[in-house]
Amino acid sequence: MKFKAVIFDMDGTLTVPMLEFGLIRREAGLPPEGDIISILGSLSEEKRRFAWKVIEQYENVALDKMMLQEGVLDALEHFRKRKIRLGLLTRNSPKSVKAFIDKLGFEFDSVITRDYPHLKPRPEPVLHMLEAWSLQPEDALVVGDYIHDIECGRAAGAKTCFFANPGRTSYAEFADYSVSSFDELLKIIKQ
Repeated sequence: MKFKAVIFDMDGTLTVPMLEFGLIRREAGLPPEGDIISILGSLSEEKRRFAWKVIEQYENVALDKMMLQEGVLDALEHFRKRKIRLGLLTRNSPKSVKAFIDKLGFEFDSVITRDYPHLKPRPEPVLHMLEAWSLQPEDALVVGDYIHDIECGRAAGAKTCFFANPGRTSYAEFADYSVSSFDELLKIIKQ
């Protein structure tokens, strides 16, 4: 096996994308471009509280509609049987992650949510997981559907895989690999 660890984003990678960030930004009074977390950090306390309230309302709606990507559980179980370490790295809330894990019925070796002090695209979350597993960055593949996932993996020195969803912006050109299904991801891991 080429990879000893695979670290996944959650929304839009392990689940079908449900959050419409353009709509969330408008309703929360955030600009249409830029990193949401960084923008929130620059707001007054009152505006930040309001924006988080809007974001959490949308996250709760997405929880009710959550759908797993086709083949995700089979792929995770395949990786587990081959002793590949599995990480979940998301900017979602712990509540959303718990609901996802309960629905999936699968435990990851490591889970990092937005409560972690450093968030994607910074490399620290990936490096933290790898250090805990005594693995090197070149042993890992970071899989996600957004540029922050790719930037995070690359900054940590890991290989990256863009997960393409129909009708969504592509960041494939920035990643080492690109897939649109878990069957395709399995082929990359098996190489």
